[in-house]
Amino acid sequence: MIKLRGTIAILLVGILFFSCGGEEKEKGKEVVAEATSEEAIFNLALSENIQGFDPVKVVDGFSVQVLGQIYEGLLRFNEKDLSIEPSIAESWEVSDDGLIYTFYLKDNVFFHDNTCFEGGKGRLVTSADVKYSLERACSNIEGNYTYNLFRNTIIGAADFHENEAINEVKGIKILDENTVEILLLKPSANFLNSLAIVNTSIVPREAFENKTDCFVGTGPFKFEKHNEDELKTVLTKNENYYMRDKEGNNLPYLDKVVVYYVSNSQEKLEMFQEGKLDVIVDLPSASIKTVVENQISDFEAKPPKYVLGRYPELVTSYLQFNTLVEPLNNVKVRQAIAMCINKTKIVDVVLNGEAYGPANNGIVPPAIKDYDYESIVGLEYNIEKAQQLLAEAGYKNGEGFPTLKLYNSGKESQALRVGLEIQKEFRTSLNINVEIVSVSFAEKLRAEAVGEAHMSIAAWLADFPSPDNFLSVTYGGTVPSSLEEGSFPNASRYVNKAFDKLYERAITTMDETQRNELCLKAEQMMINDAPIVPLWYNENYRLLQSNISGYQPSIMHIQNLRHVKKTSTSNNIQKREE
Repeated sequence: MIKLRGTIAILLVGILFFSCGGEEKEKGKEVVAEATSEEAIFNLALSENIQGFDPVKVVDGFSVQVLGQIYEGLLRFNEKDLSIEPSIAESWEVSDDGLIYTFYLKDNVFFHDNTCFEGGKGRLVTSADVKYSLERACSNIEGNYTYNLFRNTIIGAADFHENEAINEVKGIKILDENTVEILLLKPSANFLNSLAIVNTSIVPREAFENKTDCFVGTGPFKFEKHNEDELKTVLTKNENYYMRDKEGNNLPYLDKVVVYYVSNSQEKLEMFQEGKLDVIVDLPSASIKTVVENQISDFEAKPPKYVLGRYPELVTSYLQFNTLVEPLNNVKVRQAIAMCINKTKIVDVVLNGEAYGPANNGIVPPAIKDYDYESIVGLEYNIEKAQQLLAEAGYKNGEGFPTLKLYNSGKESQALRVGLEIQKEFRTSLNINVEIVSVSFAEKLRAEAVGEAHMSIAAWLADFPSPDNFLSVTYGGTVPSSLEEGSFPNASRYVNKAFDKLYERAITTMDETQRNELCLKAEQMMINDAPIVPLWYNENYRLLQSNISGYQPSIMHIQNLRHVKKTSTSNNIQKREE
């Protein structure tokens, strides 16, 4: 874990993030915003442009943070403790055998007003919308990544996906206008979790049938525009949002949310200091140190101008191999490569401490509760052993070893810095050449999915807080037989029947202790085979303007902005022309 000295360490001792305020079922005192006639506009920046607005097609954490304001599912995660809470569903029941889930919908949830509806007025959400949305998540439309959640879970999902003659998923039944029943093939430890993520949001048929630009959900904010030239997305308040705070006031409090896409850290920092951003995420620790040392008075003022927070994340960064191409299809080659990577140096020197710590164990990060991640024995940093393994694989001193292509996105990203270090280590320790291929984030995702990249530095952000979600990146059951088809989330295309059997048992085991034991066995097996090499466990810094309240950071990157308030101050409220 990185150490902070001097002023940063002192400040972090007393850091306070304002707690989520005001929903009926949440505890704590509500922070009352000052009255203002100005629009309350919340401005934030993400490092990468989002990949689209169709919930079943997004796989990146940047898109999820934006789409999570527009769309909602039957359930949602509490951003504080990641427990499951009602969203569009009022309540649910599970049969004793764990195979029948019955959901009862709220009777006051409406889709956003939009021209896709008659008269432009959003209509009431019914059980037919739930059936349509979940069947769409099981469909074979191009780019549908969500299907992997349900293919082996819901009765009839695979038949519906593979056979165009079948027009419905057998296991999704409408009982009445407000009641839906879902039948499972076998018990699923994560079925409720899967209904709380953006990908399984409830959407209206009118907006997604033969439409290309109608992005309509039930969330606290409505899509207004996405400007590729200006690299920003604008969302406006949903005036008909169904949630209220404990005093009966309408949510959300904000009038608009503006998301900027800014890859340069210094540019983001300057925007924040000029009051053009209300929060910065993913800020390098070196930048944090500079801000604190140069502007200590802004943090020490009463009230402070800025608020700083630091916390671990449910994210692990790792080196990913294409295990179907030579020579990476040889386990000894992969092990050799893994053993010549100095993870401690990467964290301390290359990343300048921008991590929770080196991933010397497995892919499951420390932020997963009650999982003994330290019991996983990672492949040690051992140059001599690495050279021996490479020789045993037929490439003594690297002779005859082909140049490997390592795909990277972003010109100043962490991944690029790590890629350059790996390039140097491979050359110095194993006499292996690595070519770094810099592409856009979308192009990198495509290259990984279709097996074009020999290697890439990837990061897995948990869909839900369980160890098996991290192990899904090497589960062979989702790997297509053809290289022409994209492989997600297992872009390494690693297939190990013993691992898959343990994984499949884990996801159907309802007892958490037993499930964790199965995951630990599977993870150790996978780490030994090295289809991926865990590099570091992530953590995050966030800078927040002090006139923002109700903002709750999440270790799963959940941006729940419906209870955020922005007070009017002369220092950092600026009118913005949209």
